[in-house]
Amino acid sequence: MQHVRTQLRNAVKTRLSTIPSIKGAYNASRHFRDYQSDNFPAALVAVMETSAPQPGGLVGERPVTRSYSIQIQIGVDVDEPDAEDILDAVALDVEKALVKPELGIGKVANWIYTGTSAIDGQPTESGLMLVQSLTYTAEIQTLDSAPDRNLHA
Repeated sequence: MQHVRTQLRNAVKTRLSTIPSIKGAYNASRHFRDYQSDNFPAALVAVMETSAPQPGGLVGERPVTRSYSIQIQIGVDVDEPDAEDILDAVALDVEKALVKPELGIGKVANWIYTGTSAIDGQPTESGLMLVQSLTYTAEIQTLDSAPDRNLHA
């Protein structure tokens, strides 16, 4: 089984792929590869993790609260004349699609939309892409010996 961080990232990408205004949902590592005009708007997903084991208990049996920051970069071609309007419209669709953390990977606690960044230009293999990032936070509990298993699945 995959790490719960990977499960979370894949579940978010799956949910994003159901949004008609998004042409593709990818791992953030896709960012620097080549894009064709029909790849936009694209959604790039990165998941950052910090963890804190619960005090006490035996090593291997301690519950761990894994806190996540999920960054979803929405990207459009730099030459898109209505880039801001498109990014705002797609961001609206993303917020609506991710209002509840029912992602099919067990309990995802404290799911919170924390904000949207300003638009920024990011390099890709084929030039620049304009991006706007939406950030969510969440928590998943595992055992310290089983980072691939949501305790509340």
